[in-house]
Amino acid sequence: MKPIRRVLIAQPYGIGDLLFVTPVLRALRLLPAVEKVDLLLGSRTSAVVRSNPHVDEIFSIDKDLFGRRRQRENFRELAALGARLRSERYDLLLDYSLRGEYAFFSRFFLGIRRRAGFDYKRRGFFHTHRLGLPEGFKGRHAADYFCDLAELAGVPVEDRFLEFYVTDKDREEAQQMLNEGWREKRFIVVSPGGGESWGKDAHFKRWPVRFFAEMMTWLRKKIAFEAAAILASETEQPLADELVSILKEQGCSEDLLNLAGRVSIGASAAILEKAALLVANDGGLVHLARALRTPLIAFYGPVDPEVYGPYPGTAGAAAIFKEGLECRPCYQKFRYRADCPHRNCLQDLQPEEVFQKLESRSFLKALSPCESPAI
Repeated sequence: MKPIRRVLIAQPYGIGDLLFVTPVLRALRLLPAVEKVDLLLGSRTSAVVRSNPHVDEIFSIDKDLFGRRRQRENFRELAALGARLRSERYDLLLDYSLRGEYAFFSRFFLGIRRRAGFDYKRRGFFHTHRLGLPEGFKGRHAADYFCDLAELAGVPVEDRFLEFYVTDKDREEAQQMLNEGWREKRFIVVSPGGGESWGKDAHFKRWPVRFFAEMMTWLRKKIAFEAAAILASETEQPLADELVSILKEQGCSEDLLNLAGRVSIGASAAILEKAALLVANDGGLVHLARALRTPLIAFYGPVDPEVYGPYPGTAGAAAIFKEGLECRPCYQKFRYRADCPHRNCLQDLQPEEVFQKLESRSFLKALSPCESPAI
């Protein structure tokens, strides 16, 4: 087998999925023959790897824009992208798309001879190296599946941990969001949303906002944080506003900063790297915090934390879920029960249960009240 020299990685999904690829990026750079590693991404995640030193070039496909334009315009853009990619003469495609079109175009239009991908529902037909997924991702973390696929293609991945590189520009943006007096305080980050990867069904992954408020009150007594920042997307602004409203009623809003819809991925990382703790629903921020080694508490409903939880699992990352429910996790084979009438997995996960779980694990002992470094 010829040595790997030039690699194209296809990952069109969200923040967490792209972070799961970072151990592979690092492993590729350890191969002496590798001279170029490029990424083909969706339009919303390039900031996750923008400053990653293991990446050379990033190419994006904006499918939302494609739906709003004429077919002729889309064809011209795809043709130009195809010509550009073909000129790179890649000898390996690592396809994390779970679909067949990337391997198809890589074979017949880009001329990539070695193509590795997941074989789910016979979608690996055009791959030369196939990792079977008869049950989807199950029983092991998705990041391990990603690493295993790379190893199948000849890329050993020994050190399996996530990475995000925060830049000075990211920290400057974060500084602009936080006033000087607030930055000196010990703070936590709260995210009552969970990201937009599930679209209109994103509410299936959300712990109730009122429970987040109770959680913050309890944590203030336990770890003595002085301030809290809310991170959320623009579409999650109503959730952030609701949380602020509840905390105002409780008289706890004087040290609360609502940053929903105002902060980039990079600035979010700059805030997270200095935070004492992240409290969030399952989503991209959880994996971003894990990549930054920030302690976190994450709530899981339909999704199995064994597969999509904080990676790698450590004492500083608590994945909390409702136990004793036969219906969870209902996210199986990349599908979830959109017709669920009750969402008991999160609606019935009471704050008292969460507190008890955290106490029994001695999770908060590592979060001793000490001064948090200023950004």
